[in-house]
Amino acid sequence: MIIQYVVIKESIIIIFNHIIKMKKIHLLFMLTVIFMTASNTMAQEKLPSQQERVYALSQIWKELHYNFAFPETLRKVNIDSLYLAYLPKMEHTENYYVYYRTLSSFIAHFNDAHTRIIASRRPDDIPPLNVINFGQKVIVSNIAKNLSERIPVGSEIIKVNQVAVVEYLKDSIYQFITASTPHWKFDKAVNEMFYGVPQSVVNVTIKTPKGKEREVDLIRNYYSDGAKERLVDSTIVPSISIKIIDKNIGYIKLSSFSVEYRDTINKVFNNYLPQLRKCKGLIIDIRGNRGGTEKSYVDILNYLISELQFQTKGKWFTRKHVTNYMMRGEYDSRFRDYYHGTAMEEIKYVPYKNPVTDSLKLHQPLVVVSGKFVGSASEVFLQMIRHNNRGTIIGGPSVGAVSEPMIFSIPGDLEVMLCAKKCVNPDGTQPDDTGILPDIEVKEDYNAYLKGKDNVLERAIEELKKKI
Repeated sequence: MIIQYVVIKESIIIIFNHIIKMKKIHLLFMLTVIFMTASNTMAQEKLPSQQERVYALSQIWKELHYNFAFPETLRKVNIDSLYLAYLPKMEHTENYYVYYRTLSSFIAHFNDAHTRIIASRRPDDIPPLNVINFGQKVIVSNIAKNLSERIPVGSEIIKVNQVAVVEYLKDSIYQFITASTPHWKFDKAVNEMFYGVPQSVVNVTIKTPKGKEREVDLIRNYYSDGAKERLVDSTIVPSISIKIIDKNIGYIKLSSFSVEYRDTINKVFNNYLPQLRKCKGLIIDIRGNRGGTEKSYVDILNYLISELQFQTKGKWFTRKHVTNYMMRGEYDSRFRDYYHGTAMEEIKYVPYKNPVTDSLKLHQPLVVVSGKFVGSASEVFLQMIRHNNRGTIIGGPSVGAVSEPMIFSIPGDLEVMLCAKKCVNPDGTQPDDTGILPDIEVKEDYNAYLKGKDNVLERAIEELKKKI
């Protein structure tokens, strides 16, 4: 890349010396063409060759065929026809951005939150703002300070590029979103709605908290400019925070279960144990926790669950392939599932052994607050609480990613996450179809948000006090 850049730079200098005597209009035109060519050349460097792009799509198609934990979805989507339809798109992809987006749209057809394209550095960009949603109302939750007067925090996004926001999400964003539940499809689309070509302009129509409507053009430059824009709220949310609220309620906020936070989570939790034991009730808030590893929360469960051993009551399954059975399955009904590629094998896990003595455990009433962006390992945490009858879950449904993915690399410095193990409830249903539903549903309230209040947490405190 450095060599190509030097060549481009030297070419520009040579041509510049030849045209310096030209008329100004010709000079500007030539420079524009040269710099656009240089920019395009550098942008194209990351684009894999045509053969590599076809191989990338083929590799995804192959791994889905062989390892995807929901083989019935493959038949429903008609994966072979979809693959053939996307081959020309791979062959004629014009730049790295389109390559990434095309692969994302291909894999989104399989409707699974643990199956998606991962880029170490995304080729797209967003304006310097964050949005959240209250139902289908999309709200600005954070924004660059230099834009905050025109778009105050709490403003509602009414239109994007002159299209009503919900219609825009469904027409322009949904095709790139991998989700198994309708609510997560919408929430994730809101989270991704402003991603696009770096330095491009997106037009938004907003309504401020005071009811004033206005149009604003925003540039997708937050990451491409090195995230230089300072946001109104620059608070860094820790993986765990604990405080005592209402004098006798222990409030534990768990924002992430990522493996790198495991030691921090356990250290902070253990430091607060003496104070938590004195509380009359406990609240664990996992909203926004996208998961990680069970190693980040098992030590906490050891103090919450009374049993000497514990686990979830669901069953786990993965694909099973036996070539000879597949061959015989065309004629022998005993092996028909191998022939159709739907054979599954149950994976049985040994229960967790609880090393904490009963006298040291936290036996108080417990409420767990769940909802938006709670996925993967965080959902298994919810299952542990529910299946062991330990507490009440309040808030909204989780993502619907109670599964385990495998990860493999493809050309273009990309990785593919593919769901290779699924969970099935004791009654035969799948939690990925609904997410983990709360015992008491409480929807986030926009008016409370504008007042700086958390109506879901307030309801959790109310329910906990009943138990106390």
